[in-house]
Amino acid sequence: MNLSAIHEAIEINRQSILDHFFELLRMPTISANPDHKDDLHRAALWLVQYCQNIGLQARILPTSGAPVVFAEHCPYPNLPTLLIYGHYDVQPVDPIEQWHTPPFDPTIKGDMIYARGADDDKGQFFSFLKAMEIIYSKTGSLPGNYKIVIEGEEEIGSAHFEELLSSQKELFRADSILIMDAGQFDRGVPALVYGLRGLAYFEITCAGPAFDVHSGQFGGGVPNPAISLIKILSQLKNNQGQITIPGFYQDVKELEPWEREQMAKLPFQEENLKKELGVRVIQPELNYTPLESMTVRPTFDICGIWGGYTGPGSKTIIPARCSAKVSFRLVPDQTPAKIATLLKEHLKSIAPKDIDYRVEVLPGIEPLITDPHQPIFTALSQAIETHFDRPPVLIRAGGSIGVANLFKKYLEPDSICMNGWGSPDDGIHSPNEHFSITDFFRGIHSIIDFLYEFQESSQ
Repeated sequence: MNLSAIHEAIEINRQSILDHFFELLRMPTISANPDHKDDLHRAALWLVQYCQNIGLQARILPTSGAPVVFAEHCPYPNLPTLLIYGHYDVQPVDPIEQWHTPPFDPTIKGDMIYARGADDDKGQFFSFLKAMEIIYSKTGSLPGNYKIVIEGEEEIGSAHFEELLSSQKELFRADSILIMDAGQFDRGVPALVYGLRGLAYFEITCAGPAFDVHSGQFGGGVPNPAISLIKILSQLKNNQGQITIPGFYQDVKELEPWEREQMAKLPFQEENLKKELGVRVIQPELNYTPLESMTVRPTFDICGIWGGYTGPGSKTIIPARCSAKVSFRLVPDQTPAKIATLLKEHLKSIAPKDIDYRVEVLPGIEPLITDPHQPIFTALSQAIETHFDRPPVLIRAGGSIGVANLFKKYLEPDSICMNGWGSPDDGIHSPNEHFSITDFFRGIHSIIDFLYEFQESSQ
């Protein structure tokens, strides 16, 4: 099919496309703040109306929290169904004094749109809806079977999404899933994400005396739980970046040769990263590159540690308690449950015998990997190459996207692909979040080609 008229319509309607986008950005959909409950509902209703206007059957799916917007267009029984996911909620804007422009009054500076949610995630999923709108306006139909899911609680852990998904699996059922909540590897380097690290998270607490005691009166005799905790934590990782828990690496699936070759070609700039983060060195795991260590290898980190006196001046005590929150990033085929068992067993052997300790297991996420050679990846790669002037790189991300695991668990799709047009320096979750206008429109053009190529490749 000749798509030139559809692509021309994008350029003709650039201003109206931005006007629609800005209307969505002006809604302060902060899911973490109960004061914005009405804003979340207003945005959901706005999105339902928008989807209905572009040829989709749309409605609100209520939850115990923010509503989920669900829309579908599935008239072709012989074609596969593609589910597209995004979220309309955004992060809080604190500290507000660091914003150069009002966070919910979209402002254009050069090629950038400054607003909370411009990148994460309104700009990502709205580019998909805009592509659908342009196709529908020019042809009167849509080229395949689609289900659109736009959530309102992603930024607070998708608190009620699993309950909804598990109770309505058939409604959400799809052959392939595209999560529009990722981004480019670097500005100008588009990416398709086919894997995510998982997470095991714990709180470890060491207990000493029944209450804080005077360090001059009892120091040297009474065990100090802060020292005990430090001893424990220091024995969980060695100087080569390797985790020392017996059996920890037993289930780690090694990288395929093509994966290491692909990663070696990525434009990773270690010196730029050090400068950006304000660190002196990058410390990768022995025998692995910094990029591999930060994306496809398991990790151990201390996320927080507290206990005793931390106020101004001095207070000479032995604290009664000292705690730390620690995380392990996991890779296929590790599981949070097994890591919890291994950690508890290891602590029995290394914890000082003169103190009591406990381990609280906090919610975790399993790692995810999908086949990057499925039709969804091929079609999207071809479309992106056309409009970004280079093919997207295939990557595995170092973080986790909880809904991806939920989709895998309950829907069992053939493939899950994560994509987006934002760049790592867009400042998501930070003051002055921004999003490239050029990449926003490149994304719309890419989605139009993808929608046709995906259906053709699936027949």
